[in-house]
Amino acid sequence: MTPPTAPAVGVHLPWARVPEPVQVWAAGVGGGTPGAVRDLAGGFSPGATAVLECTERDIFVKAVGAELNPDSPALHRREAVVSAALPRSRLFPRLLGTYDDGEWVALAFEAIDGRPPRHPWEPGELAAAAEALVALHGALTPSPSATVAPAFDRLRDTFGAWSLLAAAVDVPAGLDPWVAHHLDVLAELEAGWPEASEGETLLHCDVRSDNLLFGPDGVVFVDWPYAAVGAPVLDVVIWAPSVALEGGPPPDELLALHPVARRADPDAVRALLAAVAGFFVAHSLRPPPPGLPTLRPFQAAQGEVALAWLRHRTGW
Repeated sequence: MTPPTAPAVGVHLPWARVPEPVQVWAAGVGGGTPGAVRDLAGGFSPGATAVLECTERDIFVKAVGAELNPDSPALHRREAVVSAALPRSRLFPRLLGTYDDGEWVALAFEAIDGRPPRHPWEPGELAAAAEALVALHGALTPSPSATVAPAFDRLRDTFGAWSLLAAAVDVPAGLDPWVAHHLDVLAELEAGWPEASEGETLLHCDVRSDNLLFGPDGVVFVDWPYAAVGAPVLDVVIWAPSVALEGGPPPDELLALHPVARRADPDAVRALLAAVAGFFVAHSLRPPPPGLPTLRPFQAAQGEVALAWLRHRTGW
């Protein structure tokens, strides 16, 4: 399989255009005015993502304002809460500080000397990433945070797309014919996702190549705004479509690399897969959010993979 035509790369604000108060704050976290700045690609936030080589230490900073996207500051605030609750581990970066003036929100983390996975996925790197996800789930069970919501609560407004489409007066233009024919049974299958997601593990809920770094000490999981508490298999189901798009194996082969996910109840996997597929498909049909012009094509591409996986899993 060829690499995706809609990669997980957004359009970021250069660090030089971040408001001066945010830049001054970041320099303080790093211990002095940065001698060099590296703007980074990857991910979909319209804000700045950069490594600042400051006097005392290098830091990674992400900053966004409501003027770029009205929802993005809230995501940064949520990530700050989750990151502050994470235990010290090589599996995720340490949060160093948070800036919030009501309009702009910025987070500073220790800089990770790492790189994203190579595409097409190399079998050894994928195995290492899957093994790291197993270790991550082990380290975060039970959840170290009492403030992160369960998946069935955190995702109640995210999942449920098939039931909404089934109740719509008109079928949206561009909807897959197989989906249109099976909307009622898809909604019925999807309805089981809250029970299927139950668990006590702090999940990332957005595992993807642009949220993974291969460093000298192993794989590091970054970007935690969507974290929720639930069953580890949910992280794998969310991750699998992008892996297939990026030249990796079919989703069931990725599932087999995670022992806990591999042993999950097949009915639970189908319910979670139905919910995830519905999210990708339904959201891909919406207009692009402000400042995120590449998001919908990537969701559409993942939706195609998820639907093929769902057809295989259901036999419909």
